[in-house]
Order: sequence, then C-alpha cells, then structure tokens
Amino acid sequence: MGTLSKLRRLVLREGVSVREAAQRVGIARNTASRWLALGDMVEPRYRRRVPSTSILEPYKEQLVLWLKADVHRNKRDRRTTKQIFEVLKQVIKVGDSGALAQRRRGQRAFEQSR
Repeated sequence: MGTLSKLRRLVLREGVSVREAAQRVGIARNTASRWLALGDMVEPRYRRRVPSTSILEPYKEQLVLWLKADVHRNKRDRRTTKQIFEVLKQVIKVGDSGALAQRRRGQRAFEQSR
C-alpha cells in the first residue's frame, strides 16, 4: 500500500490528526497536508539526481593500486591520506578543492570492501 493511501485512510476514515498520521507514515507534516489538499490520488514523483563524476575518476586505478600495495606494508610505512593528496594535487593541479575528503571517502569504501 502506498504512502498516500495510508495517509488518506488514517486521516479521512480513522479520524487521526494530520500531524499524527504524518508521523505514523514517516513523512513531514507539511508534505502530508499538501498531499491531502490535492484532489487526485496521485503520489508525487520526484526527479532522480544525476550522479556527478568525480575529479578522481581518471586516477581511480592508480589509487586502488596504491592501496593494495600499502596493505602489505607495515603500518608505519604506508602512504598517508595527506601524502596521496599532495601527489594528486600536483597531478590534477586543482588546488585545495575538497579532493582530500573524496580521497578519504574512497579509502574508507575500499577498506570496508575488503
């Protein structure tokens, strides 16, 4: 059963307040009020966001190779995120545009996948 039909049943048939019905269904109160104000039973559809490409995408293979090589090294001898960021900054020449945060997210994802 769709969210809109659950909401309408709670409010119109069972006499539950909009606030409580929205809470039970798990949507915002303002959204529930707006949906109930619509005459037709069409649940709104939202556009999907197009995922943007990362500036690190061309260097993904190199990063994975570095991480795989570092797994076999002693912890003290491994490349730090900052060292990898400095190398990438020289290669990409973008400055300090958040690539370090992307690098850390990629490293976390790689470590979780092992």
